[in-house]
Amino acid sequence: MTRVVVIGYYGFGNLGDEAVLCAIRAHLRERIPNISLCVLSADPEQTRAMHGVDAVYRGDFRAVARACRDAHWICSGGGSLFQDATSWRSPLYYGWLHELAFRSRPRMLVYAQGVGPLRRPASRWVARRVFRSASHITVRDPVSMAVVRALGVRSPIEVVCDPALGLDALQDGAYGSVATVGVSVRTWPGEWFRPFADVIKRLAADRGTRIRIVSFHAAQDWDPSRRLADHLGEAEVVAPRTPQEALSAMTGLGLFVGMRLHALVLAAVAGVPVVGLAYDPKVRAIETWLSGARVRDLPLDGRMIDFASDWDDRVARAASVRAEMPALRQLARRPAEIAAAWGAA
Repeated sequence: MTRVVVIGYYGFGNLGDEAVLCAIRAHLRERIPNISLCVLSADPEQTRAMHGVDAVYRGDFRAVARACRDAHWICSGGGSLFQDATSWRSPLYYGWLHELAFRSRPRMLVYAQGVGPLRRPASRWVARRVFRSASHITVRDPVSMAVVRALGVRSPIEVVCDPALGLDALQDGAYGSVATVGVSVRTWPGEWFRPFADVIKRLAADRGTRIRIVSFHAAQDWDPSRRLADHLGEAEVVAPRTPQEALSAMTGLGLFVGMRLHALVLAAVAGVPVVGLAYDPKVRAIETWLSGARVRDLPLDGRMIDFASDWDDRVARAASVRAEMPALRQLARRPAEIAAAWGAA
């Protein structure tokens, strides 16, 4: 039995991170059938139930150290663990978790992580220490590789893609033909909400579309999702509980417009053309994976262009997404291929 500890942002109710874990679990099990995963989670019971893996509470450092001591190697990621855009505490906390791992089991695979921005000296110091200690580094986009290189890390780095792009679509069919636009919003400062809501309302009126609002992280997304629905007057709001339910909510949409990176990823997995709103630089990663994806800056000054052209060419763009997905599904499995060599050693 190959025992692996997985470090990430799991058990917080964020479906994007749960989709990443779902993909990591599936890809590792494809390559290493006898693998046993222990996930560091904020809600171990939920993680066990959703993913069928072992889990320990990430704040119980004794349990974390014990799990790492029993592991053959450590899986660091996926997701964006080392960034200080949302919180300066995040890289420091993950640095400490990795320190516990290194004390027990120094072999570590950085699994398709998104890295940066790292604006603070302490963040860069911690990240440098972690990445220099890794046995193998894979990142999900070229920007992340540049950030790691800027830290002075000289180890080989492979650019792959987000693991969730390796998930399987629920069904095949006539994509881009349903007159429904999917939308994902989250809480974020600035005067962007009203102009965005007005643009979506105008799109629905001018193109005769329905709107489906997908709340991806209940703790942060439900309130702005309900506010958007109230502004539109007539919109469906769904709150998926699992990545599979999220994929179901995406399947068949004509277009998806979203702030959440992994909402865009799952929409693409479902064969839907996407438009990202870059509240954070990481959202632009979708452009590096899909040539037909479009990303626009979130207008903090209140200006917003509409999405009519995105809607009008949705069928051609959906075909482009579907054509690119097989190669991305293979690329998403590359870290698991590396891990398979370790599992057999």
